[in-house]
Amino acid sequence: MKGGLFLVSEVQKIRPQQEVLTDWISCWFGRNKTTGYVTITDFNFQKSYGLKDINALIRDTSGVEKRFISLNSFTFGERQTRELKQIRNIGIDLDQYKQGLSIEQGLDELQVLILEKIIPEPNLVLTSRGIQLFYTIDGGAAPNMAWLTSYITEQYISKMRHIGADSNAKDLSRVMRVPNSINERNGKIVKSDIWNPYSYTLQELQAYCKPLDRFNYKGKKKAEIKRIVPASLSLFYKTNNARLVDLDKLIHLRNGNLSHKRNTFLYIYAYHQSLICNSLSDTEGFMLNVLERIHSEVDKPISKAEFRRTVKSAYEDAKEFFKHYQDNGYKVIARQNDGIKKPYKTTNLIEILEITTEEQRLLKRIVGEQISKEHDATRKRKERRAAGVKPQYEHLKQRKTEQAQKIEKLRKIKSKKPGATNVELAKELNVSTKTIQRLSKLL
Repeated sequence: MKGGLFLVSEVQKIRPQQEVLTDWISCWFGRNKTTGYVTITDFNFQKSYGLKDINALIRDTSGVEKRFISLNSFTFGERQTRELKQIRNIGIDLDQYKQGLSIEQGLDELQVLILEKIIPEPNLVLTSRGIQLFYTIDGGAAPNMAWLTSYITEQYISKMRHIGADSNAKDLSRVMRVPNSINERNGKIVKSDIWNPYSYTLQELQAYCKPLDRFNYKGKKKAEIKRIVPASLSLFYKTNNARLVDLDKLIHLRNGNLSHKRNTFLYIYAYHQSLICNSLSDTEGFMLNVLERIHSEVDKPISKAEFRRTVKSAYEDAKEFFKHYQDNGYKVIARQNDGIKKPYKTTNLIEILEITTEEQRLLKRIVGEQISKEHDATRKRKERRAAGVKPQYEHLKQRKTEQAQKIEKLRKIKSKKPGATNVELAKELNVSTKTIQRLSKLL
């Protein structure tokens, strides 16, 4: 608990049966944090740990170099977003050394933000070469709240950019260093401190973000915690987040090569990023990280002025669209020649970015009708398996086994009672006479 402020924020009143953190492991395992498995990796191997494996997890990572832990839990042996089982933590990675700050200076800046109520006090703080912050979610959250955790993460990153918050470290499947492991870059132990022992609800963490129903928000203090937003607005942000995830995935699939499409891709990404950022400056900050991850083998190097024009154009278009969206009761109204640049339709995005069928299969939302049907079939198949429904081949195998058993029983009965009628045989096997006739042919 060293270094913490021990503040209970105005929006975080202690609740009955609220989860209290006793050590760092409480951020990953605890009351209702039992679904799925946490992953440990060094990027060459990975291993899954469940609630019963806590001691093994600690033993396998303490004093060991290069060990990272997933923020959330997944299906056993997996660490992909589509296999997400439970959201347990929101993590912020601070590379304060890139801003010329020491760890102590970075922690001082962090505490100023907490005292000014710009951010909530983190539950867990790790220090080694950089600083890592963890906000643990009380009881965990369902995977369908991924859009909100991503929104909160983006907002917090924008508030801590001046102390080196990593704009790229925001994926739900990402990993952070394990407490008490060794940072292989400087040989230091990853120290952990509990700053705030009381876990947060998503609503408490959201209270420090820009309200969902506003495009701009200049207030530095936390927003009101109780804000009711239309379901359509939540769906809007969910869809927007899914597109950003797919655009990030596309960068990965193409190894950053956006030849012939670089500027268009920057505009599209900046448009969707603008919808969750607080200002044009914030959007530019995020987009600089995107620019570092992409390249073109044919386009001329993009100048700072051209980059800023592209981002500003996307920001202004997104701002105008959001006003249009809000004025129309959070509905997208299609009017010809209204001058509103709405988000591209999925079919247009696929065409503009020339997204192949193979790439679509690895994306979530930017997919055509054919791949959408494939995704839907996969989803329904998983739901059937989760409900205990066996796959067709298992049904066929089981039926063949049962049939073989009945044939064998019929053979034994006929050998003992060679003159038995079909009616008598049917009573012996407890089946219909038609079944006896069919089994007799097979026999």
